[in-house]
Amino acid sequence: MISTLKKKSIQKVYDKLVVKKENIPHKETKVKSVAILLDNEALVNVVIANLTNIFPFQKTDIRVLVCKEYSKKEEPSPEFFTEKDFGFKASLKSDNLKDFVKNKYDLLINYTKTSNLLTNMVTLLSQADFKAGFAEIDDRLYDIVVSDASFNEAVLNQELKKYLTILNKI
Repeated sequence: MISTLKKKSIQKVYDKLVVKKENIPHKETKVKSVAILLDNEALVNVVIANLTNIFPFQKTDIRVLVCKEYSKKEEPSPEFFTEKDFGFKASLKSDNLKDFVKNKYDLLINYTKTSNLLTNMVTLLSQADFKAGFAEIDDRLYDIVVSDASFNEAVLNQELKKYLTILNKI
């Protein structure tokens, strides 16, 4: 678990940054690259399959990052990040996480079902042009917010497709 001091430090930075978040005008281009944030690694293949079926995305255009509990037994993987990848004042320690945050994806979809300081921080720091997620997490992070009490990925995908079509992004 994150130490209390470290968690408070990250929370303080998060609270400051989320208030300062600028509303940057979005590009008029179509969505080509997609970043996905998950909190359950079992959903990776399901989410990718759903996205490639519903949207005109290729599997190679999708980058997935999963937040999971730290375990000394597991090797670091480019698909995962843990609380150990964050330092005090929300500094990013791992190159993989730094790369994910600074890449300019056309769309970032946060499928996390519970409010998680780490995934919220990654979403906030991300340079993605469009950000989408569930309403119950933190509305201030997203450009497109979908309210669904069951946190169903299919509902999020359907609503996202509807709004991206209206905005002429797909």
